[in-house]
Amino acid sequence: MVEVVMAPCSPVECETAVVIDVLRATSTIVTALSNGASGVIPVKTIEEALEKRKEGVLICGERNAQRPEGFDLGNSPLEYRKEKISGKTIVLTTTNGTQVIEKIRSEETVAASFLNLSAVVEYLKNKESIVLVCAGTNGRFSLEDFLLAGAIVKRLKRDDLEDGAQVAKRYFESVKNKKEEVKRHSSHAKRLISLGFEDDVEFCTTEDLFKTVPVLVNGVFIPKESL
Repeated sequence: MVEVVMAPCSPVECETAVVIDVLRATSTIVTALSNGASGVIPVKTIEEALEKRKEGVLICGERNAQRPEGFDLGNSPLEYRKEKISGKTIVLTTTNGTQVIEKIRSEETVAASFLNLSAVVEYLKNKESIVLVCAGTNGRFSLEDFLLAGAIVKRLKRDDLEDGAQVAKRYFESVKNKKEEVKRHSSHAKRLISLGFEDDVEFCTTEDLFKTVPVLVNGVFIPKESL
């Protein structure tokens, strides 16, 4: 079974969950681990993040797209360069992505982005029951998350699709140019561009820059190769 859940309000219970926040949390998680971070710990609040500073971690994230005061890095994946983060543990809190992770009750949770699309599909190909969980924006539907969910569903080539997965797949198939679709029609993308993050939108809609699949283990995202 493959299902897509859009901006969940209640807990999502499943075997394998794929959390999607294209702009920008899961793109940042994938980039951080691909560039040498030892792990990414998602937390719900700014206070939780700041409390972990004494553990020698980097405190990162955003509220309303901006880096909170006292944080080491924001939520732009372009900030997560090897020279800054290699060997470091990242504590990440965001407006949407890390909030949704808190709602997932699964046997395993992986983080997906366009940046690691093919690697995620390969990882999922032998999983029996999969729920793609779109983070959305402030509790509402996000076009870019649904578009990625549709891309994953199409590439899985499964017949056992629930309604949400069927619609996501059809939407993806209807889009001729995903970058233009996101830039022109995603309200979240347009807001980020207005705030000066157009390079983030361009980066986060680029396919297969990385082969890293982040898997959540005891509250920490680590590359599947480390399991």
